[in-house]
Amino acid sequence: MNKRIKQLALLVISASALAFVGCDSGQAQMGPKETNVLGIVKYSQADYSAVPTTSFAVSTDELYSRRNYSGDRVDLLWGLITLKDY
Repeated sequence: MNKRIKQLALLVISASALAFVGCDSGQAQMGPKETNVLGIVKYSQADYSAVPTTSFAVSTDELYSRRNYSGDRVDLLWGLITLKDY
């Protein structure tokens, strides 16, 4: 009987830990706004900073027309090519 109570308590604690720990669907205010994969691909969310002159910049409005810009920026090959959405 005592062994079953311990197993049940362990199961309840484990289930509650899984339920309350995890992803918040991007709602965290202090969450990262940048992803970098060894410099090959760097994604910056809502980054309206200027593109360096050493980079070949391509804007999304040059590729297709749109009205709602996100401000996102993707740097490829250590900043050699920059895709910007602003």
